[in-house]
Amino acid sequence: MKNFLFAALLVLPGVMYSQAGNVGVNTVLPGSTFTVNGSIAGQYKRVTASTALGVNDFYMAYGGASAGTFILPAATAAAPAAGNILGRVYYIKNVGTALLTIAASGSELIDNQSGAGVSSVTLTPGGYTMFISKGTTSGTTWEIGILINKTIPTIAALGASDTVTYSGTSLTNFNNSIPQIIPFSVSDVIVNQGGSAVWNDAGDYWQILESGIYKIEGYAYFGSGGAVSGTGAFTGINLNITKNGTALTNIIGGNRGNIDNDTASGGNTPINVNCVVHLNAGDKVYLTMNWGALNKPTTDAHISTPNSLSECRNFSLQQLSTP
Repeated sequence: MKNFLFAALLVLPGVMYSQAGNVGVNTVLPGSTFTVNGSIAGQYKRVTASTALGVNDFYMAYGGASAGTFILPAATAAAPAAGNILGRVYYIKNVGTALLTIAASGSELIDNQSGAGVSSVTLTPGGYTMFISKGTTSGTTWEIGILINKTIPTIAALGASDTVTYSGTSLTNFNNSIPQIIPFSVSDVIVNQGGSAVWNDAGDYWQILESGIYKIEGYAYFGSGGAVSGTGAFTGINLNITKNGTALTNIIGGNRGNIDNDTASGGNTPINVNCVVHLNAGDKVYLTMNWGALNKPTTDAHISTPNSLSECRNFSLQQLSTP
């Protein structure tokens, strides 16, 4: 029955033709084994979660906001081919904001034209790749035909002008040397290009999407709501860059401003911090502030904008290199 239907299609005018062993669609002179004189459509699928690629997948778009994984099918268990899926192609685009890992099945490997093969590759946001089955049943069973990740290093910066005030319990914690998060909002983003870091507004941190070396900088204009404790006293205020938490043990870069009583109560004293550090995908980077030495701020501790400036704080990072 199938042979009959195929034969019937071959004789339909304007549809399919055969010549010298070649088959053509909308052409009477197919120059290749299969020639199409027109457009070709394949399966398009967009997902936001990890998934195992199957026989009905072709072009896969990953739109997740958190890291995900696509698992390639096993060469020896695939149908309809007997034993392997020689020539099967998958096109994959990362249209989301997080890393996507494409992994081979089990102990199988991916031929990335370097060494003995790898178990997986990653796509940064905006990345694109094409995989083709080599027809082997062990070792490197898939080959990377195309792999395009972003080429623009990430430059991400936030700047804000609204006043931040630590009072009550927050001031008590501040004065007990417990680092307090310096908040920003999504609307404060000035620059965010390259796709290797995104701002998490709910948690007030940079979420790192691609491992590499980063330069991180921050500043804040500090003031105390009243004179610091003691007469003719100084207060020592720390501005910190912290990673994967906001405790003292999470600080990876810091700087202290020792501010005299009159200056502290007058407010608007700049403190700057910067560091160059290796960060891994998944790391969270915060800007924090706390009392560090000498006498403590009273009434409140705040960050406010000097009359001569438009911003009271900034938090930026630049990607210097990838692994």
